[in-house]
Amino acid sequence: MDVYLVQHGEAVSEEQNPERPLSDEGRKVVMKVGKYVAALGGGFVGLPPSQVWHSGKLRAEQTAEILARELAPNVTPVPHRGMKPKDDPAAICEELRAMRDQPGAVLLVGHLPHLARLAGLLLAGEADKTVVEFVNAGVVKLRPAERGWTLAGYITPDCVR
Repeated sequence: MDVYLVQHGEAVSEEQNPERPLSDEGRKVVMKVGKYVAALGGGFVGLPPSQVWHSGKLRAEQTAEILARELAPNVTPVPHRGMKPKDDPAAICEELRAMRDQPGAVLLVGHLPHLARLAGLLLAGEADKTVVEFVNAGVVKLRPAERGWTLAGYITPDCVR
């Protein structure tokens, strides 16, 4: 099973709105990235995500909804425990390891530092190892390898025309 890790799109400040929804620019960028990744098809996506998880925070939920519309229109994004910014990534890591031999893909939309720590665990076996510099709306693709996972691709908004 392929795993896609996505840091939510740019959100408004807490002063503007304590719920921190996506900004107008954040929505545009997430949509642009989603359309670009969908257009790449098998060149990047392979099988479309059969599951889309998000942290439950509004900005992650909105990002997940936009990406699901582009990449997996028949999949409803769902909040998933253990994906808040300061949650320990070990539980999600174990869940993904248990799923690794299944067909399909799962897309996770979350926050820093959680995503960075999860990527460290999956790719280097240590949560505190920085293996990916996440950016808002960037899509990191991980693929199962003989031992653990490997980085199979990374699309950032700067890559999108």
